[in-house]
Amino acid sequence: MPIVLGLASSHTPSMFVAAEHWPAVHRALVRDVPQPAQLALETPEVIVDHVRRVKAGFDALRAQIEAVKPDVLIILGDDQNELFSNAMIPAFAIFVGAEAEGTYSIGFIGEKPQDKWLKIPCDSKTAKVALKGLIERDFDFGFSEKLVPLARPELGLGHAFTRIAYAMQVVDKGIPVVPIFTNAYHPPMPSAARCYALGQALRDIFADRPERVAVYGSGGLSHDPRGQRAGWVDEPLDNWVLDRVKSGEGAKLKNMFTTDSATFHGGTGEIRNWITVAGAFDGMKGTVVDYIPARHAVTGLGFAYWNEQP
Repeated sequence: MPIVLGLASSHTPSMFVAAEHWPAVHRALVRDVPQPAQLALETPEVIVDHVRRVKAGFDALRAQIEAVKPDVLIILGDDQNELFSNAMIPAFAIFVGAEAEGTYSIGFIGEKPQDKWLKIPCDSKTAKVALKGLIERDFDFGFSEKLVPLARPELGLGHAFTRIAYAMQVVDKGIPVVPIFTNAYHPPMPSAARCYALGQALRDIFADRPERVAVYGSGGLSHDPRGQRAGWVDEPLDNWVLDRVKSGEGAKLKNMFTTDSATFHGGTGEIRNWITVAGAFDGMKGTVVDYIPARHAVTGLGFAYWNEQP
């Protein structure tokens, strides 16, 4: 059976805290970077509405999961010196163990890792099917069967995975996860074309198998937390990406990152995970649920899904 559902969203910290905490998170992420004029337009009332829209966006994606009822959720995310470190940073890797754990806490507002610790059931069998199929298709994947965080052991599995697992309520719904790691922060990084091909490969691997697989691209859209452009959102870039999703022109996303521009570094590189999902639904129009160019969240917040079920 082909991959039955594609999902993608941002995962920035503000999406997981109350409105009153957004200014504190913003200060922690931008530090002394001069801020865009649009920031002043985000009054407390606007931020409250942003929080409402974030909740509605996650609700919409979760509703897709509830309607489709996949057997497993592959989460495509990056690692920001949580699990991996300078000792080893793979271009792509997959976790093939039976359980992963980590925190979805937001340290910027004083939450401790153990305050919001999540144990995530994983589908080892499906992960190994994916790994074997990817190797057969000339993807040189790293893999891990035991979760041993090298950089920050107190955090466990990276937030790209834990925050999405929490938001999609996979533990409550009994949906096991397969984490796939894409290097989206540490140059040199895989090309957009390679990420798109990864999505196509996953589609082909599961085309004739009985599992009902959903894939989730975690991260983006444009943002540069603690970087030179922290707080600045590239709306034209974000809207171009979302328009390609809506029009079914995902293949055009393969042209991203071909120029070494500062715009493409930082968190914007996480769009690679959206590109992988688009590859799994090559040529299919997706549905953009919402887009919020939230300066207080230092991120262009996006929500989208691909569903070919009638």
